[in-house]
Amino acid sequence: MGPAPVSAASALPPEEPTPARRPGVGTVIRHLLGVGLMIAGLWATIELLLHRSAGQQIDETALAEVSNRLQRYTAQSSSLLNALPAISAGLAVAGILIVLFRRHRFAPALVGVLVAVGANGSAQLLKSTLVKPNLGIQDAVLNSLPSGHTTFAMAAGSALFLAAPRRWRPGLAILMCAFAVVTGVATVINGWHRPADVVAAIFLVSAWTILGMLVLRFLPAENRDESGTRFTGLLVIPLFTIFGLFLGFTALVTYLVSTYQHYPGAALLGSLCLIGAVGMLCTALIVCFLRGGLRAPVERAYTKVWTY
Repeated sequence: MGPAPVSAASALPPEEPTPARRPGVGTVIRHLLGVGLMIAGLWATIELLLHRSAGQQIDETALAEVSNRLQRYTAQSSSLLNALPAISAGLAVAGILIVLFRRHRFAPALVGVLVAVGANGSAQLLKSTLVKPNLGIQDAVLNSLPSGHTTFAMAAGSALFLAAPRRWRPGLAILMCAFAVVTGVATVINGWHRPADVVAAIFLVSAWTILGMLVLRFLPAENRDESGTRFTGLLVIPLFTIFGLFLGFTALVTYLVSTYQHYPGAALLGSLCLIGAVGMLCTALIVCFLRGGLRAPVERAYTKVWTY
């Protein structure tokens, strides 16, 4: 009696897991250019608003106008400011836990947490190493750039943004922008920080966020995420770009009016518009990097944990 026939399926070797596809050189270069652009914005903020007399004068005028015109709102803004870090951290932790247990996105969640830690750590390092020149304009001679409150709030939103699936990210980018802008405006109204501190914090966290998005491109979990952001991204990018450019133009005009005409309230209005403009334009750029994501083959519902 001869040997039992071997089926074709059993004769085939076991399938090897599909290796994760790596991003191309162009994708890596685009992300690094995005990080460089954010660092350039941070450097320009430091150079123009911290080291120049005109920048210090605008910041000091805006802070004085807060005391003159918005003093009655400081109690409400102080309560909001004290609650915002806890609110942003609570939402970020809850969102990351949902992503961990329902989507099993362990590595993206870890990247998000590391980005938040890196952003807050670099903010404290900058604050302790930067020296503000005493130009005889501002009473406070110690450096307060970048804003720690704004960095913490935006970094919490960034951690959730990076941990979430691709489909959720445009909406979470809006939430991240809202965290940064609302916290930054509250710190200015409350007199805790100057507008330059807030703008620098937004640039700093945006640089870390784009760097985290580059790291995600190398992860298998990101390759398996086949959800798209075409429609939401096409809505967020143009709207935030248009409104950001409009606010930036308004900030420029009001700064010129404040400098040459000394119109009351112009410096404060320009500073608040600048915060909104930088927040919206950075958010639009971050959402732009969601486009052109990799598409991986469909895999089984359950995957080994150590492949994430």
